[in-house]
Amino acid sequence: MSREILFENATIHGLEAEGKSFGAMRVGRDGKIAELYPKGAPLPPLPDRIDLGGKTVVPAFIDSHAHFMSKAALEALAVNLGRLENGKILPDCLEGAKELLVRHAEENPGPVIGFGLCLGVLAERRLPRASELDAWLPGRPAIVFSMDGHSSAYSTKALRLLGFESMATDGLLTGQANEFNMGKVTAYVMKGLGLGALARGLSASIAEAAAGGLVSIHCLEGSQEGRRDPALAVISLIGGRLPLRLKLWLQYTELERVERHGRLLSNKRAGGCFAWEMDGSVSSRSAAFDHPYLDAIAIAGSAIAGSAGADSFAGADSFAGAGSFAGAGQLYRSPEEAQALVAPFYQAGWQTSAHAIGPRGIESILCAYERLMDKAGDSTNALRLRIDHFEFPRPDQVERAGRRRMVLTVQPGFAWADARFVHCYEEALDPATREAQCPLRSLIDAGCVIALSTDAPVQPLNPFLQVAGAVCHPVAAERITVYEALRAYSHAGAFSTFEEGERGTLARGKYADFAILDTDPFGTPAEKLVDIKVIGTWHEGRPLEAPPSSALAFALKAAFTKRREL
Repeated sequence: MSREILFENATIHGLEAEGKSFGAMRVGRDGKIAELYPKGAPLPPLPDRIDLGGKTVVPAFIDSHAHFMSKAALEALAVNLGRLENGKILPDCLEGAKELLVRHAEENPGPVIGFGLCLGVLAERRLPRASELDAWLPGRPAIVFSMDGHSSAYSTKALRLLGFESMATDGLLTGQANEFNMGKVTAYVMKGLGLGALARGLSASIAEAAAGGLVSIHCLEGSQEGRRDPALAVISLIGGRLPLRLKLWLQYTELERVERHGRLLSNKRAGGCFAWEMDGSVSSRSAAFDHPYLDAIAIAGSAIAGSAGADSFAGADSFAGAGSFAGAGQLYRSPEEAQALVAPFYQAGWQTSAHAIGPRGIESILCAYERLMDKAGDSTNALRLRIDHFEFPRPDQVERAGRRRMVLTVQPGFAWADARFVHCYEEALDPATREAQCPLRSLIDAGCVIALSTDAPVQPLNPFLQVAGAVCHPVAAERITVYEALRAYSHAGAFSTFEEGERGTLARGKYADFAILDTDPFGTPAEKLVDIKVIGTWHEGRPLEAPPSSALAFALKAAFTKRREL
């Protein structure tokens, strides 16, 4: 910035303290907040002034769990098979999915890729089989991902190209067969992402983030496959030059491989999904519970799980139908295996994160963290270890996570959407289990740090979908306040990457990262929170704008942008 700017005539919720707001804000040349002024206070006579017309300002949002390069690739190359239209998620049958896939194939050469198919709303309750994809798209490699990304379907040609013939039944993968081979799929999809498509996908994703008031995304990237990872190569090259702040989490399981990329990072971070998953998901019936699922629907051919081709990841209770947990989902790693995974990173000072949804999955990573912290005499979670999702914990796990001050990246928008449109959880889980879903109030009261996030591309980059899920939680006792929800989407995200001293709230000396809203969330009925719109997003005192979508303009813009650490 060349000059100071005064933002005036606004209601500014800094979120440093509940109930405290301001009327104006002065931003210095360095992009940091120089002063906040109470409403009615005298203002300095600066020449550069922006009248916000009485609108509301809150700290800009930080999405703590997303797969950014997957989202960018899908935006550029794939068709979205799960859209909310007129109060319904469509398509609601396989015929509708077929129409979208065929239309996309007619307009685009190469592989046919669909994502976001919501199995819970489909009349058939399943993914398309290989025989169906072959009939719809003759001779074309085709891949369809479920909405949660934990099951997938392939045409015969796609199975052959990816080497999945022996591990798929009817072209369907779920559980470990899906999770621990997803790196191959990602690498295959990324091969089709030329410079033009890359520019379009990144530009569209950043535009969506800016429209949601997001200035930073924690992107979980990297797969186990091959020596060269296309997604990570892109992030390494241009991730630090994008207008959106990306905070990279490396999903490799080998410390040596992760350390090769450590120079890119502002602090050492590893983990996330794929090979760091402890279990699967509810909608694919692969999250690891203590009791069997209520329904017996074969979402994606769960009987194939034993042929995952990922034996080195499998715990003793790995597959649906194993031992006393028959039909209760899949545990990918035992506590001992989780500890063996995390220990080298912990001992080398790396912050780690791992996907866990069901109580048995949560137990594996929580127990591993407890053992390592106890051995090191760490009672404060100095590395700010994370567990992603933490969706269905037992009461003792809530208490233990709070005592360890765990950072938990949660997505209450899942519960919000499921209760209104999908109804998957009420079909799959008994009432007592559903009462334990994403227990935000209990987690905060126990001492956990909860950070809201979207898990994009699973859900859109719309923070108010998650805020609504937190404030209008289906379990009334687990609802949190608007203030707590907004801080969980700003301050907590900054805290989880050791940036709370500079970002996450609006205060003197912190960066001017803020979103301008059309409605004040503190005066909005809870059921209307999801409708709040962002009308401007500012990052370090400047408007956040998506880069050009043309390849040449995008490359030039990136080339002349100073690189920042990820």
